[in-house]
Amino acid sequence: MMTGEKPDKSEIRKAFGDKIRAMSPAERAWQSRTLCERLGDHPKIGRAKRLGVYLALPDEPDLAPLMRVLLEREVRLFLPVPEGASGWGFRAVRALGPLRPGILGLPFPPLGVAAGVEELDAVLVPGRAFTDAGHRLGRGKGIYDRLLSGCGERGIGVAFACQQAEWLPVEAHDVRLGAVVFGGVGNSTTEHTDFH
Repeated sequence: MMTGEKPDKSEIRKAFGDKIRAMSPAERAWQSRTLCERLGDHPKIGRAKRLGVYLALPDEPDLAPLMRVLLEREVRLFLPVPEGASGWGFRAVRALGPLRPGILGLPFPPLGVAAGVEELDAVLVPGRAFTDAGHRLGRGKGIYDRLLSGCGERGIGVAFACQQAEWLPVEAHDVRLGAVVFGGVGNSTTEHTDFH
């Protein structure tokens, strides 16, 4: 990269991946808990009857405690799942376990009916980096950009505090999220921001 040039997406992914890997397991767990609390208080989540969620990879915020509470409240949860050659879609889950290898060898709980993103009240979205303006940088496969097409402001980014970026490159296919919720210390730089 030449001096004065903005980094490209792969450089940004690596830099934020390094920040996440530098977090201790205890820090990741604590920030995941603060995220679950903040998300539980978020008005979009409080109103949701049908919510898109995700099962966390080891370097993503773990939302399992929030999902258990939502299932107890009878909120219908939907996971993104690979749907063969047609890409990805959302499938209902009634419980978080038992996990079994599913499509592409990914672990999933028993899955139920399919739902389109337009049928969901909100979708919780992981990523590599997020801006306060709702821009997101994912892992580079475009899965969530395709899944969230038409989602509009119902997308809610979920991130550790170290994933907050001042700037991210934005392309025409990138979906802007309606809110971003950061874990960590509760101050103006880490609270969720809505973009109505």
